[in-house]
Amino acid sequence: MEGFIMLFNDLNIEDLYKEYKNYCLSIAYYLLGSITDAEDIVQDTFLKLKEHEKIEKDITNLKAYINKMIVNRCMNELKSSRKKKETYIGTWLPEPILQAFNSEPLENLIQSDQLSYSYMVLMENLLPKERIAYVLRNALGLKHSEIADVLKTTTVNSRKILSRAQIKMGRKSEKDLTVNLQKTYIEQFIWALSNGDIHGITHLLSNDILFAADGGGKVRTAINIIEGKERVLALISGISKKFFFGKSATAAIINNQYGIVVTENEKITGVFCFDWNFSSRTINKIFYVVDPNKLKYNPI
Repeated sequence: MEGFIMLFNDLNIEDLYKEYKNYCLSIAYYLLGSITDAEDIVQDTFLKLKEHEKIEKDITNLKAYINKMIVNRCMNELKSSRKKKETYIGTWLPEPILQAFNSEPLENLIQSDQLSYSYMVLMENLLPKERIAYVLRNALGLKHSEIADVLKTTTVNSRKILSRAQIKMGRKSEKDLTVNLQKTYIEQFIWALSNGDIHGITHLLSNDILFAADGGGKVRTAINIIEGKERVLALISGISKKFFFGKSATAAIINNQYGIVVTENEKITGVFCFDWNFSSRTINKIFYVVDPNKLKYNPI
């Protein structure tokens, strides 16, 4: 359908929803960091299409048209959510998306090395327009003219917005650890958690490692970001001894990278995501999500 001129009243909204649902959810999720909010945005968008499906309107690029509707709604949500996060209890982390668990694929995200979980966290530092420009460029590979059209600005300004976003992200263009090395590290981390031998993962952590946890005020965890290898090791030791009894940990693909899923009675109770340092082959940051509201959309 894409690329042809058509009339709105010729479209079957139900078929469109089935065809573009996963694509739209991916974009909305990358923009908002919440699958719950993303689902609301996508459903609202297609309801709006349904309401106006009898209006005759030429569409030259259906996918771009729907994408613009999604982005516009996300823009409004981004502006309002910034205020909500200011009153959030503890550290706000994006909702992790479990893509493969026990070799079973669960969710399909647009694949991009620059949209891993650690990048999702970094994108929280961006202004709404900067985040939109960054996602549209890195997730969709849109041209600046197309981004400018979505942002209702000039191509020159679009380039400036993206440049500011990239500077704020502050990431180097180096590769992550290889998949095999990630998996090896994850297996060592799981063994340490399961056996209480936290010092066995000392070599995996960088000296200036950061540990950020999100319990959403519902699960007891560190409210502030923990810095430094000794303090992080002490915290992980506490997690292992006090909160790991009766639970199990399994390697999983989360947001396009290896992470760890913690389960109890076949229910997900926590997720570990990591930021890897390619040069030193260590872990830069650990993100620990235990807020039940951010885990309920990850069935096992």
